[in-house]
Amino acid sequence: MRVVYVKAPFQFEIRETEIPEPGEGQVLLDVRACAVCGTDMHTAATDAEDFQSFGHEIAGVTVKNGPFASRFQPGTKVIIESGTFCHVCENCRNGRPDICTNGISVIDDLEISGYADYMVVPEQALVPFDGLEFEEAALSEPLGVAMDLFYTTGIELNDDVAVVGLGPIGLMTIALAKAAGARNIYAVQRSSRSQARIALAKKLGATDVIITSETKLTDYPFPRGGVNKIMITGAPAVIPETFKIALYGCIIGFLGIDMQHGDITFNANDFHFKKLQLRASYAVPALWFPRALELLKSKVVDPKDFITQTFPLEKIEEMFIKQRDHGEDVIKMAMVKK
Repeated sequence: MRVVYVKAPFQFEIRETEIPEPGEGQVLLDVRACAVCGTDMHTAATDAEDFQSFGHEIAGVTVKNGPFASRFQPGTKVIIESGTFCHVCENCRNGRPDICTNGISVIDDLEISGYADYMVVPEQALVPFDGLEFEEAALSEPLGVAMDLFYTTGIELNDDVAVVGLGPIGLMTIALAKAAGARNIYAVQRSSRSQARIALAKKLGATDVIITSETKLTDYPFPRGGVNKIMITGAPAVIPETFKIALYGCIIGFLGIDMQHGDITFNANDFHFKKLQLRASYAVPALWFPRALELLKSKVVDPKDFITQTFPLEKIEEMFIKQRDHGEDVIKMAMVKK
């Protein structure tokens, strides 16, 4: 089997290795598709030699069960939950699996790669699917992340909503807000460089796209003077500016990481007297995969809107460089094995 290693920033090596045997509670998976996530691009930019474990938006076919794994017959089409809850801790038993910290993390705990021909996976992390292409089903992972932000922010009927950041997650939240009955949805992007993402935001239901390099958020003529809910998928630095368009009682959901510049400053009195809420969205453990699959099948979130490029495993270096250098043309790439 083949497996991809990162040897140097945006330099990959495809190695031949033995197909692994599944251990207790594990399943051998024939990887058929792995969609490219922003964290994969971060891994590709690393200077850590021999870094393998990346690629977690995965769909494939079960091949062989290990001891004590029996839920799936060989040949079952499945996706992989990037993280699960443990089922037995206090939080799980009290109905809060979303705050379980004891589950399996496919991303952190296992030496896996979605950019490979085969991999072994905990049976607990597998969810069966049908009615979708493999690369389409792989979008259930980022859609689950978008759903976590959507539910965290609490979008309701007739809300005016701002979505800050038009990466795949932000774009998916536009579709979710539209389906939930939001009155107006404002897509907020710093630059107009990616016309493909701006066009998709409008197709998915955005009332307008605000380019902040051209129009300050505070200068935009919102019908209500601001918005009821804000979903942020950008860096932490954008958070304080969004408070200025938040109506009284606004809920701001935030999903974004900046390990170098994570500190922000804002006026706590203004925050208090506007009765604002800032809520963190962090889709660990991963939830909502069965529902995400249904939303993809029913085209509430149409996977064909998002997958703009596919490529075979042997072209991974070329396509990662393309996304790095010409990302304005990319919504979502996926490695696909026929």
